[in-house]
Amino acid sequence: MQFKLSLLTGSLLAALTLTGCGSDSSSDSNESIIPNEKTKTITVIDGYLTNAEVCADKNNNKQCDSGESIGFTNEKGQLTISKELAAYPLLAKAIVGKTQDSDSIGYVTSSYTMGASKNLDVITPFTTIAHNDNISFDELASQLNLDSKTISGDYVVDKVVNPEAIKAHLIARSLTSALPEDLTLLNKEQITKVVTAAQKTIEKHENSGTLNELNDVRVVIDEAGNIEEQQLVSDLHSYLISKDAWFLGSMNQGYMSDEGIQKATYKVDGSSEWFDKDGNSSGTEPFKVQGNHFIEIDGSKGDEFIFTSPNLALTVASGDGNDLLFWTSEKLDDSFTPKQLTSKQFENKTWFYVGDDSATHNPDPMMAEMKFSPLAENGIGTVTISENGESFDITWQLQDVTTDFGSHNILFLDFPKGDKDMAVMPITNGNGLMLVSDLNRDSELFNLFIDSKEQAETIIQKWVNAQE
Repeated sequence: MQFKLSLLTGSLLAALTLTGCGSDSSSDSNESIIPNEKTKTITVIDGYLTNAEVCADKNNNKQCDSGESIGFTNEKGQLTISKELAAYPLLAKAIVGKTQDSDSIGYVTSSYTMGASKNLDVITPFTTIAHNDNISFDELASQLNLDSKTISGDYVVDKVVNPEAIKAHLIARSLTSALPEDLTLLNKEQITKVVTAAQKTIEKHENSGTLNELNDVRVVIDEAGNIEEQQLVSDLHSYLISKDAWFLGSMNQGYMSDEGIQKATYKVDGSSEWFDKDGNSSGTEPFKVQGNHFIEIDGSKGDEFIFTSPNLALTVASGDGNDLLFWTSEKLDDSFTPKQLTSKQFENKTWFYVGDDSATHNPDPMMAEMKFSPLAENGIGTVTISENGESFDITWQLQDVTTDFGSHNILFLDFPKGDKDMAVMPITNGNGLMLVSDLNRDSELFNLFIDSKEQAETIIQKWVNAQE
């Protein structure tokens, strides 16, 4: 079936290109002034945030109003501003699809804002809470069971010599999942819930002597309010060589029909090998990465990783026929066995379905919102699908089936006559994304279920931009 909701409409596409609230095109820059005795360098930290928008909150309303934007942080998370502006409370806006966090590859998956009282050197989740609650760092440190000096400064650099900073960094990066884009909507109950969960994670690792493993995880709250511990991917080279093989394919039906599922291997020595859909090798070639990108032989930037998780990644291809590709360490060969779906994955949950409506090599990205009700006693529930301002209800259920992949279950979506039903088989998932395949399609095609609207819109934006 095909949904009608396309983010390629002019109004929505224009909305996707907007950056921070109140920002002017002239301020969309991370070229800061040269430091001198009249300036102050501010560092924005979850990890170090690149391209975070910094604002002087001159009216102290916790919002970046028109005329308050100062500029954007550099790759070190820093922006040098005048001491006159530093004398105001400051805000830092992490913008989905634009801001990058040194803790992980890709872009932040949801927009959020942090704040700090005047004349501080850093803007962090800790300065945000202290500023919002109008309390001292000593008081906040007591609440968090952390050292005051650690949470008032650059805890990332302190981790080298201070184990306390490792704990602080976990709590900080976890807190961002509870920070809103509008700080006036900060939910203290959410903050407390995240801190409590992060402290339990810290205790678990302290007891097992694995405190350093906290550098690779964060604790988040999903849209249903559930606590989840997520693995981070912070280094692309290490990420690529960490798997025996990667299986990848296009999200576009035309390219998928031509190329099928391909396989790639990456070795510690910097060599790589690609295999086509028939298993034929392209030979061994060197590979090089920088930041989120592969680097081509001529030194130019190649494919970009826009999303990563332990078992699933998305890249935007460069060159002719720019496309969106999925990468997974799940073996997509004759040994593949689908994992069982559970009702908990859908009941009272909203997913954003992202796919390609095109049957050609020219992608037509689309998105639809799916709100799932709980299952009734008969095992059938209702899902409300919203498309372009219009909504309709259909039924959903989990069905046991036997296919070429063995015995497993599917998400069955029962559409009205005239529309093809969907038989959704899970492929893999990670950090709020689920890669799926619809078994009712005539040809092999993969789609995404995404638990964040912002993340779904960002992926489509990157996909659309790759075609320009």
